[in-house]
Amino acid sequence: MERFAMTLRYLVSGHTFVDIHLAYQTGLTTVRKIVTEVCQIIIERLKEECIPKFSRALWVETEKGFLTQAQFPNCIGAIDGKHIRIIRPPHSGSLYYNYKHYYSIVLLAMCNANYEFTYINVGVQGKESDSAIFTQSRLYEQINNDLIDIPPAKALPVIHNDKPTNIAATAALPYIIVGDEAFGLSSHVMRPYARALDL
Repeated sequence: MERFAMTLRYLVSGHTFVDIHLAYQTGLTTVRKIVTEVCQIIIERLKEECIPKFSRALWVETEKGFLTQAQFPNCIGAIDGKHIRIIRPPHSGSLYYNYKHYYSIVLLAMCNANYEFTYINVGVQGKESDSAIFTQSRLYEQINNDLIDIPPAKALPVIHNDKPTNIAATAALPYIIVGDEAFGLSSHVMRPYARALDL
């Protein structure tokens, strides 16, 4: 139970390993090992419950959420990266130094319309861009090799009074993931218009 308490305190409080080491009078290396092991067990036990497996049913349900809550048809996820500040690991040079001028690892996450995670990738060095992390991710590989059962393209519905109708307005278009301007465009990834348009 003490191992779990140490890990919980580390994750929730923002304390460093040194803080935990002093509070629990446990060796610093031991604290690092305990936190790593307990986090791995938490991931193994809760992954299936917290992060759903990709399936056609998941994509259809996710698309319905984006359609009803944001009037955004054919969207199966919103993706972005977040830098998590770290202390530079020894002998790492500038691998973790990001464009914001601090050391970090990157959390790349995709959510549904209810802000629930449907995919996470964490731990890539801060020097990498969101787009580079995405194109090297398992999710990108699965999308490009048709391994996650994304439904076939479908026509966009007509929206009337902020509600979708059963009337098709366009030719069939693919299901997409929406990201910010850091992501490259592809048949399954879209991004919003640039903020500054000179028309």
